[in-house]
Amino acid sequence: MKPTRAVIPLAGLASRLYPATKVIPKALLPVPGQDGSLRPAVDWIVREALAGGVDEVVLIVSPRDGELIRRYFDEPPAGILEGVSGQRIFDAWNVLKPLSEHLRYVYQLEPGGFGDAVLQCREVVGDEPFVLLLGDHLYKSSSTVPCVRQVLDIGAQFGKGVLGVSRRDESEIGQLGVVGVRLLPDRSSVFELTDMREKPSPSLAQATLRITGSHMSEYFCIFGIYLLPGHFMEYLQTVKEQHQGELDLSASLRRWISTDGGLAYEVEGDFLDIGTPRNYGDTIAQMHQARPDSVG
Repeated sequence: MKPTRAVIPLAGLASRLYPATKVIPKALLPVPGQDGSLRPAVDWIVREALAGGVDEVVLIVSPRDGELIRRYFDEPPAGILEGVSGQRIFDAWNVLKPLSEHLRYVYQLEPGGFGDAVLQCREVVGDEPFVLLLGDHLYKSSSTVPCVRQVLDIGAQFGKGVLGVSRRDESEIGQLGVVGVRLLPDRSSVFELTDMREKPSPSLAQATLRITGSHMSEYFCIFGIYLLPGHFMEYLQTVKEQHQGELDLSASLRRWISTDGGLAYEVEGDFLDIGTPRNYGDTIAQMHQARPDSVG
């Protein structure tokens, strides 16, 4: 399974970062890199997706934020700039502008949840596999291979959909999606998926999601990189028709796991969350410790 397209939902209200997000979309919050550059979060995520090997990145945006994000990627510096400062600006623009040719924009006109945002890309995705990335996660590889590339390589090797996962302590699972897995013979980092639960209680997690053979308080949590088949959109549509209110991803993921089967891959690296003020501050600090070619 080899996708040519990445999907990144960016249309959320970002209420936990309000009032900053009243004037700055979460996707455009600045994050410094070890290379000395200062880029919006979405820039890093797009670069990670392209480093993973996709040809097109679909940004799902709101009407309010979409124009600002487009301007960032598409609009050249204004006016005539001279001297050292002008050269610095044009050098930065020349590094940025090649990204725009890989971007496509899809609008989510009304907030409807994470799953609804993904569903807006149904016609674009068609029946082709795609990789879904979170709009508030950056990725820090601990190897020379970018995190997205690691997940896509497993998909290509096994011909199946893959969820990137990371080991987390029981104290963290109340804020994360958690998967159940079954060990595969002669594999230390690839597992068969058996279940998925969003923010499960410790009792439910202990009963059905604990990693076999590991410490009792250790679980595989979703990393924020999903390699999915094109017909996953059908599962999303079915769940949307059966439920009222905002559409999340978890019910559709469980349907996909039970119907198609999929894999979990323990990513060599970590994800950096910018979804809350505290996490955003922690991400800023950690980005200084990452190699510039291993963060997206």
